[in-house]
Amino acid sequence: MVPLLTYYSKVGLELGKLIVHQRGMTPPSVQQMQTYMEPALNALRNPASLFNRVASEASNTSPQHLLAQVRGMSNAQWASIGVVAAEVIGFFSVGEIIGRFKLVGYRAKEHSGEH
Repeated sequence: MVPLLTYYSKVGLELGKLIVHQRGMTPPSVQQMQTYMEPALNALRNPASLFNRVASEASNTSPQHLLAQVRGMSNAQWASIGVVAAEVIGFFSVGEIIGRFKLVGYRAKEHSGEH
C-alpha cells in the first residue's frame, strides 16, 4: 500500500506537469535570469535609487490609468485570468480539504443534541 503523502504528492506532480505542458511554460534562460536579477542586485547596492524609483512610479499611477488598462484588456487576457483564478481556488480548496481532513465544515468538539 502506498502512503497517502506519497500518493498525493505524485498526483500533485502529475497535475503540475499537465498545467506546465498546457500553458507552454519553460524555465527561464540564463540571460533572462541575469536580466531580472541585475536590477535587484543594483537596488541592494544602492537602496536610495529604489526609493526614488518607487516614488516616481507611485506619482505616475492614477485610478484613471488603471481603469483604462482594465478596460483595454482583450477577451483572451480575461480568459487567462479566469483560468488562473480557477486554478488558485482549486488548489486552495484541496489544501483546505487536506488540512481539515474533511470535505465540508470543521469538526465539532461535541455533537449538538438538537440536530
